[in-house]
Amino acid sequence: ANPSNRVSVVPSSLRDCIDDALAGTTAAALTRDVERLIDTYRSGNIPVTPILATAEDVLAYTAYRMPATYAVASAALRQLHFGVPDLQPRALIDFGAGTGAVSWAAADVWPTLSNVTLLEQSAAAISIGQRIVRSSTSVVLQSAAWRQWRLPTIEADAETADVATAAYVLGELTEHQQATLITLLMTAAPTVVVIEPGTPAGYARIIRARTALIDGGFTIVAPCPHEFTCPMLERGDWCHFAERLDRSRLHRSVKAGDLSYEDEKYSYVMATREPVHRPAARILRHPQLRKGLVSLELCTSPGAAAEERISKSQGALYKAARNARWGDSWPPVSPDRD
Repeated sequence: ANPSNRVSVVPSSLRDCIDDALAGTTAAALTRDVERLIDTYRSGNIPVTPILATAEDVLAYTAYRMPATYAVASAALRQLHFGVPDLQPRALIDFGAGTGAVSWAAADVWPTLSNVTLLEQSAAAISIGQRIVRSSTSVVLQSAAWRQWRLPTIEADAETADVATAAYVLGELTEHQQATLITLLMTAAPTVVVIEPGTPAGYARIIRARTALIDGGFTIVAPCPHEFTCPMLERGDWCHFAERLDRSRLHRSVKAGDLSYEDEKYSYVMATREPVHRPAARILRHPQLRKGLVSLELCTSPGAAAEERISKSQGALYKAARNARWGDSWPPVSPDRD
């Protein structure tokens, strides 16, 4: 099968906990509330009041967004393992945590994690997030510290974090607030991860965050294999990736979807003050497979976008190219990667 069609399976432990939280809520009510949330997110307007203001809002968000956020965060955080192989974080702080999807991903990616702090402005999101982790078997998640928080304050214990994250938060802030949040992230931890939707607007926010991180003395880990101007920016394109995830029956129902999966597109940047191992290139689009030939669109370490064609005569490299995925580093860390 084409590796680009591989589906990320959201763990049953998280699915079960989400189902427990949604028990007693009708599919019809969830669908109505999800449609309202989708309209709000797609409007592009900066919200005056919290989007997740009520329990109904949060339950709809949990059904509609939490699995995709988990899948994307898992994919992004795994890139840190390649870029900073010695990173064994014990403490994570997540700004704008919602119902905690990023912490679920972090707990799965990093067995060393022992301390999680989740900062969220919505009391309803905190309450339901706590309800979701209560059903978890993870000691780290069950013991997580949830704090009601708003910009521009910084938590005192943030300074002890190893990794600071903010996923799908910048789009709800003004540009000034975005800059403030990035500064807080850099203050909070020596390694920072920022994730946004894989849209031109989301990418523009990531580019601003990337610039601030570089100016703040951080080294970019991923996705960029360099710290030059983004070549996608120069040609009027935008850098984004996609994670294909499985949909539960409820997930399909509330999104009126027929397929058993969905493709979640995202843009991200991660940076650190630690030593970094960067790949020679990053795959920018789905590899194009033809008979005896694979074409890869790459972002390269000199800061250029380039196409590389690998033929069957190149043996192991050709096999690796056929197994490569959009978003992977190139050449691969191991030709035998699953």
